[in-house]
Amino acid sequence: ILQFFLDSYQPGLFIHFEMVPDRLPDALRQLIMQFPPGALQFEVGIQTFNPEVAALISRRQNYTRLADNLTFLREKTGVHVHADLIFGLPGETLESFGTGFDQLVAIGPQEIQVGILKRLRGTPIIRHDKERGMVYAAHPPYEILRTKLADFATMQRIRRFARFWDLVGNSGNFPRTLAALWENASSSFQEFLAFSDWIYVTVGRTSSIPLNTLAEVLRRYVNEVRGQSLETVDALLREDYAAAGRDELPQWLRREGEKTRV
Repeated sequence: ILQFFLDSYQPGLFIHFEMVPDRLPDALRQLIMQFPPGALQFEVGIQTFNPEVAALISRRQNYTRLADNLTFLREKTGVHVHADLIFGLPGETLESFGTGFDQLVAIGPQEIQVGILKRLRGTPIIRHDKERGMVYAAHPPYEILRTKLADFATMQRIRRFARFWDLVGNSGNFPRTLAALWENASSSFQEFLAFSDWIYVTVGRTSSIPLNTLAEVLRRYVNEVRGQSLETVDALLREDYAAAGRDELPQWLRREGEKTRV
């Protein structure tokens, strides 16, 4: 299939595939390397980096090979990598999920989708309900509400985390400023979780947040909580605005006497 699209490639063609994370033989690697940047997107369903959790859900993954494949895609190809992790799996704790998130951030896919476990009718996940304390919503999409290792408050916290990660991390609007949020920290997950808690208290909602408002609260947090100077944070935000092709700067980001455009 890849060879067909490569042979008939025309500028503007965009092809999306789902990929098994630990299976990428050399023959496929050689083909993938021939596609121009932006032509391919791979959706990589990782779900968990915890081998014990993977065993519970009958998911066999070679994590060494998985990391090598993702690193190859990021460093040697122009593939847009969309990788997912799921919170609420049986046996998963907040700490083990965070460790997996840190591993994925270190590899650097363009998007990390943080999902909440859903119970699909007829799937074998229900065999863990009693032993693992799995409680789901009674109505579609049957999202997990709590487990023995993650209570309802923790589940709500990760739902907010996932939403803010989409707005700040996956959006691609703030890559330079985002990196400053966990600079010199031991865990990108713990730093973003703390930011997620802070922004929810500060803004009071998880939706309908304008871009400039997101930029302003990110600026405040990196300055006030992470201790970066406003001069440094503003320089990063200006670079992010310019890289995204936005030439309209918010009032608070303009230099004295500067017009509205970068």
